[in-house]
Amino acid sequence: MDSYYDDGGCCIVHPDSTNLILTGGRGPLTQTNWSFVISCSRDGGNKWTRCNPVPASAGFCRALAVAPSQTNVIYAGGAIAGASAVYRSTDFGTSWTRTATAPTDTVLSLEVRPSDAATVFAATPDGVFKTTSSGATWTNLHGGTNLRAVLEFPGSPDTLVAAGAAGVSISYDGGATWHPMNAGLDGRAVLSLAFAEHDGSYLIAGSAGGSCYAWQFETGVAERPKAGDGRREAGAFDAWPNPFVSFCSVVGREREEFRVFDHSGREVGLDRGERIGAALPAGVYFLLPAQAQAQAQAMVRIVKLR
Repeated sequence: MDSYYDDGGCCIVHPDSTNLILTGGRGPLTQTNWSFVISCSRDGGNKWTRCNPVPASAGFCRALAVAPSQTNVIYAGGAIAGASAVYRSTDFGTSWTRTATAPTDTVLSLEVRPSDAATVFAATPDGVFKTTSSGATWTNLHGGTNLRAVLEFPGSPDTLVAAGAAGVSISYDGGATWHPMNAGLDGRAVLSLAFAEHDGSYLIAGSAGGSCYAWQFETGVAERPKAGDGRREAGAFDAWPNPFVSFCSVVGREREEFRVFDHSGREVGLDRGERIGAALPAGVYFLLPAQAQAQAQAMVRIVKLR
């Protein structure tokens, strides 16, 4: 791999071709200084070419991001001579132009809006910044400190997620207001974020010196299993909060008319709480009307998460 990737740098694989890999970091400018370095490989990492911005400047490249709607456009961010810097390439990373302005502190991550190559979000120690003009101007959307990552929720441009020393926060109005989303994080600082799809939408958070966490938007936060056999460790977090089927949501049915079965087909008793099965162990259950004639029409699959 690239010999000047260096600690704290960045690496991306181009979405159009796994052969095109770009890394950012720092390399020797002089014997006593380090330069802002970008390197690219067009053969899957076997050979590397320097594609640094010209002129070479003391600094550190900490973020790279491809514009999904215009994949020849790539952004790079970090710091030059102690000041924030963002560069833009329109030829798949071969050459770079510094943007007219930059956020007010070191760029630690970049996110390009999937539908618009000119709209970019940057996470910095001074907050989340946004440009809609390819870097001509930037606006601070989030005044939090020591932010390390920012993402736009897939398919929902008004929903943003940011993370840093104080955990994770979410905005539903394009960054005008933010709300904490830290249940289950143990107060650990979050260094990275990523979205994943696996039986629902997950937000994956990598914490500082701790675990990797997953927030499932339908169910809440859960710590990933850490035992070698894949089972959840004792004391690990279950999903929170714990949505389940409420009686009021089953219109026209009384509690006594329902029977609950586990995944093996064995009937289990109903608890007497306000929600069906709220005291059952974690697992997959089936809710059926007691009347046989209605079973074929009203079987509902429900997942018990806690």
